[in-house]
Amino acid sequence: MDRDNQFSEEQLNAFVDGELDSDEKSHVFSEAERSTELDQRLCQQRKLKELVQHAYLAVPPPRRRQVSGRLRESFLGTAIVAGVLLLLGVTMGVFAQRYVSPAPQTETLTVAAVSAPAAAGDKYILHVVSGEPGPMLAALQRARYLLDSSEPGHMNQVEVVANQKGLNLLRSDVTPFASEILALQESNVVFYACSRTIELLEGDGVEVQLVPNAHTEYTALDRVVLRMQDDWEYIKL
Repeated sequence: MDRDNQFSEEQLNAFVDGELDSDEKSHVFSEAERSTELDQRLCQQRKLKELVQHAYLAVPPPRRRQVSGRLRESFLGTAIVAGVLLLLGVTMGVFAQRYVSPAPQTETLTVAAVSAPAAAGDKYILHVVSGEPGPMLAALQRARYLLDSSEPGHMNQVEVVANQKGLNLLRSDVTPFASEILALQESNVVFYACSRTIELLEGDGVEVQLVPNAHTEYTALDRVVLRMQDDWEYIKL
């Protein structure tokens, strides 16, 4: 069965709301680490949950008027529903534009290939899921370009998060890019190795050794969602 399609929207909602038991939650985590599509659906569900909560908290109190209690409750309920639907409709369009990224490339990217103008903003999180040298090198080159394209006196902030097979980028015994990673770290690029991917590998008997100063306190999903909530630009390679 396709890993992405085996979960309904109701199941993903229950996962995000913390309503699944331990075994069910572990199963979703495990499948999300192996399926990019499922990873994206979970990101979207968490984003929607935050937006709905924000919409309800942001509803202003009704003006004091001499109307019946039933009419007041009906009006307020309608206003809340309309406001939430409008907010979700607008935000989903923006979210879709920001989240969708080109499919990972399998060929090595040259410096010229990543020299297109950077997206608006000065905070970027790069997501690596492929263990192929081409996409891994592309992520490092993109990080370097984003640093070099900073405006004078205003350094861009860049993070790189790796999960699934992309964790090979940060495995010291596997990566072919240790020196490039070190150079970027010296330029304040922060690297995150997905804690869930590490857990899965170690569960299969793999000893995971990471490059120095790679962070492990987040899953890739949690780090991406956290940064997107803070308006960082998301780039998948």
